[in-house]
Amino acid sequence: MADAMDDYEKEAGCVPILHPEELKPQSHYNHGYSENVGRKSHVDDYSTWDIVKATQYGIFERCRELVEAGYDVRQPDKENVTLLHWAAINNRIDLVKYYISKGAIVDQLGGDLNSTPLHWATRQGHLSMVVQLLKYGADPSLIDGEGCSCVHLAAQFGHTSIVAYLIAKGQDVDMMDQNGMTPLMWAAYRTHSVDPTRLLLTFNVSVNLGDKYHKNTALHWAVLAGNTTVISLLLEANTNVDAQNIKGETPLDLAKQRKNVWMINHLQEARQARGYDSPSYLKRLKMDKEFRQKVMLGTPFVVIWLVGFIADLDIDSWLIKGLMYAGMWISVQFLSKSFFDHSMHSALPLGIYLATKFWMYITWFYWFWNDILF
Repeated sequence: MADAMDDYEKEAGCVPILHPEELKPQSHYNHGYSENVGRKSHVDDYSTWDIVKATQYGIFERCRELVEAGYDVRQPDKENVTLLHWAAINNRIDLVKYYISKGAIVDQLGGDLNSTPLHWATRQGHLSMVVQLLKYGADPSLIDGEGCSCVHLAAQFGHTSIVAYLIAKGQDVDMMDQNGMTPLMWAAYRTHSVDPTRLLLTFNVSVNLGDKYHKNTALHWAVLAGNTTVISLLLEANTNVDAQNIKGETPLDLAKQRKNVWMINHLQEARQARGYDSPSYLKRLKMDKEFRQKVMLGTPFVVIWLVGFIADLDIDSWLIKGLMYAGMWISVQFLSKSFFDHSMHSALPLGIYLATKFWMYITWFYWFWNDILF
């Protein structure tokens, strides 16, 4: 598997990395950002702060004082970051309005990755800031130094509301970044939750597109990331489970390379359900959800009856009865492995409840009804 993965490896950031420990988003926009920035200090003397720190902490009066004293709002700091970037990443909407009114360039590039303030706000998940910057003419289709536009960043970092807003504002749901990845591919690869994948699917995204370089579909990327949540969503959306990448590998091939039993089973079931394989009669029964539900509900009825039936048999040898109970236990194990699924947590308790009441009433009427009447 290591050899197969090596060909996909690239540098960190907005580029696919096929090592599970590296799936966590990189903090390449985190210049000067901290969750503590939102809490102003009541001890510091703001009058001594420089304009960058004042912007990060949202000290509007201090920022205005320095700008009116002659500070150029377009001037980047030593990290090549403008005041608008600092205001955007820290969600300082009032300062963004002020700096733009003083001549700040809304799409000025800055930072190590030559990103716009909109990139920074998007990466941090500040929807209100994204809305504000777009009102001032920010271009969400611009790419950063790693080849990603804003909708790709929002998708890979799981900012569903921003993805929805950008698409509503005209961004192409199937747009490829310079790495050849669509928002759906990024969501499948980096976001292990229902959204934004579910949202993208509602926009009729092309689920069977392959990326530019590896020809991996979103399902390939979900398998490579071990993203079981998104795999389920993509299978429900009738994604082509037999699509091949540039190496001729299907998602099932990749799942087998990773030796992930859950992915292998679900992909095989999807192939069989779509007629790619010719399953046996037993396999067809296993794939039938309605039949599985009936088995889970019916098993307690049979088990309770068998327990009583075996105990009541006119056989003196408890060894024979023990063997019969063992056979019953083996049969139940076979049924559970073959037909029980995740819905057993609701179906099985209901089956036990109904079976208990059913056999209680049957026993009562069969054994005691005549005694009561006569």
